[in-house]
Amino acid sequence: MNKKIKITDFIDNSLLDTIYREREDSLYQHTKIDNENIIELTKNLPITYEDLLVAIKNLPPHFNNTREFILERLEGYIERQCCLNAYDNERFYKNGFCDGVQLILEILKFENNI
Repeated sequence: MNKKIKITDFIDNSLLDTIYREREDSLYQHTKIDNENIIELTKNLPITYEDLLVAIKNLPPHFNNTREFILERLEGYIERQCCLNAYDNERFYKNGFCDGVQLILEILKFENNI
């Protein structure tokens, strides 16, 4: 009876963390192709952070408190979204890495049984 090989038998969370941290810097660097893809993805979504800042800063002077409140909330929201995106990116990277290694292990197991 063949025992199913599990990736968790070989790779633990600390090893995955190390692998991810070592790869993280290169994952966040955009290539020319990445930049072109980003332009294509956002061409129908023209509003930028700077556009929002201009709109908020153009509120009439008697809305000073409201303006500051909106800017603080916007900054907090952006920071929250960045944290959530970073969490998802790390999770997808680690799971994809494990899936790839699991596939390799299954192929090696299959080849050894032939």
